[in-house]
Amino acid sequence: MTQETITIAGPQGARAGSATPTPVPQNIAAAEALIVTESSRLCAAAVRHKARAIVLTGSMSRGEATLKREGASWRVLGDATFLVVFDGSVPLRVAELERDIDGTLRAQGVRCKVVVVTATAANLRNMRPHIYAYELRERGVVVWGDQEALHLIPRFAASQIPEEDGWWLLCNRMIEQLQSAAEANSFDDDCTAVRYRIAKLYLAMAACYLLAIGQYAPSYRDRAARLQKLAASKDAPPAPIPLQRFSTFVSQCTELKLQGETVDGPNQFPQWRDAVSDAEVLWRWALGRMLGLDPHLSRTDLLAAVAARQPILARAKGWVRAAYVRPSAFCRHGLRWARLAYSMSPRYLVYDVASELFFNTPRPAITPRKLAAMASRLPLPPAEADQQLSWRAVARLVAHNFHVLVSSSRS
Repeated sequence: MTQETITIAGPQGARAGSATPTPVPQNIAAAEALIVTESSRLCAAAVRHKARAIVLTGSMSRGEATLKREGASWRVLGDATFLVVFDGSVPLRVAELERDIDGTLRAQGVRCKVVVVTATAANLRNMRPHIYAYELRERGVVVWGDQEALHLIPRFAASQIPEEDGWWLLCNRMIEQLQSAAEANSFDDDCTAVRYRIAKLYLAMAACYLLAIGQYAPSYRDRAARLQKLAASKDAPPAPIPLQRFSTFVSQCTELKLQGETVDGPNQFPQWRDAVSDAEVLWRWALGRMLGLDPHLSRTDLLAAVAARQPILARAKGWVRAAYVRPSAFCRHGLRWARLAYSMSPRYLVYDVASELFFNTPRPAITPRKLAAMASRLPLPPAEADQQLSWRAVARLVAHNFHVLVSSSRS
């Protein structure tokens, strides 16, 4: 294994070893370079010789991050994710490292949520076909350490990724948008933050649909291009959303995601109600296709069917992991968790509540009694059992359950 500093290819042009302070970046390329330079420098300083490699992943590694100028500073709409690869199990104070990176970037005029995750070489070798592994191997960028680290991931074709992975991606994006909506002050379609949420949702829908029909691609640009080609084809495959409209919306959202702005007015850009409606149609269609069921069945029936298909061992692993990461919650809610475990894993319980809540986002007027019933189905309930719940409170609770029990698990 060779430990060395690696220059990022492409517009970033950043070298991961410089500690020299720089003025506020003057353009997007310089802002991206600063994020990569400072983040990788601080990660390398934190792990020293213990790590095998540090890898930039996600939209920034694909050159598809969205940055917005705010006065004299820059803000990243989304995040930058760095994977630290170790040869064995090594403790790393991730939260502290993320705070250090955040403070360093803010001091230089860049606001960016930096996410640091860890994995071992064995984790990479044992990766099975799924979206994250595919995109990590194909588009991840080693910014420090062993340049061959990503070759530890077994090579597989996009066609080998299970259809369910695309549906998971859609559900995960819905939860992300629930969290953003819960923290926002407005559902106004003209709001930049709302339009960005709409864009992220349509991009996830495109990935879900293309994976289902065997046309998946790992970048936003390629997905938009493939949808355009399908929409123009005389032999287009079945689609739950009219392909011409779907392709147009995805192209507009891709432009917004990549450029940070759009020339179209709010009447041309998809509205929040369009996004939620299309997401539900695709959510049902993808489940019905996977299960061989009528997509017009109730959401409860569709969720129960997909949960029942999960192997018992995988369901049990989900609950064992929940007990491991939240032992105090297991002690307080052990009997309740045992009852919940009969029906679904933590993942599907969270997806169940998230879907019901999300598909009501254009008109968040669910009764307090129904909100309480929804919250009671989550593994981690509200801190106060008798508190009055709002739509926003339950949305934040769904996001909390997801981040604690589901996001880093495959169960």
